[in-house]
Amino acid sequence: MDKLLTPMQSIRRKCLDCSNNQYLEVRECTVKNCPLYPYRMGKRPKKNNSIDNEI
Repeated sequence: MDKLLTPMQSIRRKCLDCSNNQYLEVRECTVKNCPLYPYRMGKRPKKNNSIDNEI
């Protein structure tokens, strides 16, 4: 049976899938309007460093 993923792990997997499993592409992602963008590195973003501040 497959291990259940946490929500953060699921987001990270989706980002890797989107970037053709290229870790550097996830880090350098330019799709800032993606709702998963702030979470792409597998961690919750800091509140004062949210994507809303960059738009």
